[in-house]
Amino acid sequence: MNILLVDDDEVIRMGMRKLIERAGKDWTVCGEASDGAMALEMLDDGMEADLIICDVRMPIMDGLELAETIRNKREYSPKIIMLSGFNDFEYVRSAFMNGACDYILKPFKKDDFIALIQRMENQINEEQRTRQSVDRNRDFLRSEVLKSLAQCTDGSAEEGIRHLQELGIETLDKDFCVISIAADQYFRQFSQVDQYESLLDEVLSRTLEFIEADRSGFSVVNCIIGQEILLLCFGEGSDNLKLFSKKLFEHLNSTDTENSVTMGISGIYRQAAELPIAFSQAGEAVMARFYLGQKQYIEYDAVKGKSADIQYDITPCVNSLVHYITLGDYMGAREVLDRVFMDLSYCHADMFRKYMRSIVDMLSMRIEAFGSFFSQEAAQAVYYIDYLNTYRELKTYMNTLIKSGIEFISSEKDKRSEKRIELARQYMESHYCEPLSLNDIADYVELNPSYFSNLFKTETGINFSEYLLNIRMNKAKELLRDPKIRIYEIGNLVGYDDAVSFGRAFKKKWGISPKEYRNMVY
Repeated sequence: MNILLVDDDEVIRMGMRKLIERAGKDWTVCGEASDGAMALEMLDDGMEADLIICDVRMPIMDGLELAETIRNKREYSPKIIMLSGFNDFEYVRSAFMNGACDYILKPFKKDDFIALIQRMENQINEEQRTRQSVDRNRDFLRSEVLKSLAQCTDGSAEEGIRHLQELGIETLDKDFCVISIAADQYFRQFSQVDQYESLLDEVLSRTLEFIEADRSGFSVVNCIIGQEILLLCFGEGSDNLKLFSKKLFEHLNSTDTENSVTMGISGIYRQAAELPIAFSQAGEAVMARFYLGQKQYIEYDAVKGKSADIQYDITPCVNSLVHYITLGDYMGAREVLDRVFMDLSYCHADMFRKYMRSIVDMLSMRIEAFGSFFSQEAAQAVYYIDYLNTYRELKTYMNTLIKSGIEFISSEKDKRSEKRIELARQYMESHYCEPLSLNDIADYVELNPSYFSNLFKTETGINFSEYLLNIRMNKAKELLRDPKIRIYEIGNLVGYDDAVSFGRAFKKKWGISPKEYRNMVY
């Protein structure tokens, strides 16, 4: 706590200073004055005193005049303790009427003096906490009013302005603009969405620090809506408002190049009814980052009319994408996407994102495997499509999404193919004794016979007939080791109608006849 001592008696001032310094408290004597006029000059020069201890009777300007002047001139007056003699009752009574908080009679005791200062400090701290609480509540209410103003589309803007005036913001008959600030995001993982929100809070904190330090004299109300910080700035002079916004932009981008911001600025207006227009313009300006890139200062007038809500039929492009994705042709699909991005290159960013979401949704419905893939990626995909900053980033992401979908479909197809060939092999192992044809097995695993034949050879390395022959001949060798089973019976047991056909097949496979093999074994 800073204390200013005001007394025309230097000895008394020195005594009070020693008592204060030896009290062991966090108290500092920030200055001394011999009369009220000198004390007032020190305050006017910027001295920050929390408590003034002054004599009632002084030359030039006494304590009463000082108290009255402070009360009339300063928004938050320092606390005042009056020093008085026994015969100064009327002076003390006048001092209380003019803003003094307490008094102490001279000569005073050390303990009484320290206790009085401590009581004043407690009161100052309590009032400061109360002011901070009031300020926080007022800031919150201003923010809520601003949110409602940002979303109104009719004459209710004047009512919002009136609410701001009631909360201490003088706005009418002054120039104003709306500033929209968006923290630039890079191609990050979906798990970092919360980090973006923290980043936005950090940007707002740095914005408020700049506003507090700035001496332009503007009134600023702030709020966060969605992914943007909105500032409603009031002041005199359109050039001054633009200069203020440029300085703020430079400040926010001066210390941290990795986490830059883009700023959109509306036109300058003066009528409350034009507030909805200003909010809309600021939003459109900051969205122009989609084409202009990150870390941009964008005035609405510079991008006005540069984009539009293009009506675009995405069905032909979806049909082409379905064709190429089904074939596993990424380059073909990429060419289609490149054409779509070119066709939509003058579309409003929000409408552009809507078309991208529709394309992905339609692909998910048209291609079952792509739908399975997208169901795993949906939350991340929707986030990226909605919030990636720029046209270039979104194009890169859409190509990556299609490529990953094709790879997923190919992988799933391979898994299904492997599973069906395994089913075919298991069936052949269990039914080798029956008449089996390629068409029978292809029908069993629900594949086209020609496709099944090629797939079987790809997966096993040999064709269907050779694989079936191997199963039957290996089983025949096992049976021939049992002398109780006749050779012609073995042929029937491994799927041959007669002993001749069986004998030819066995000799073709092993180079000897079934009888010769049995003689070798026994």
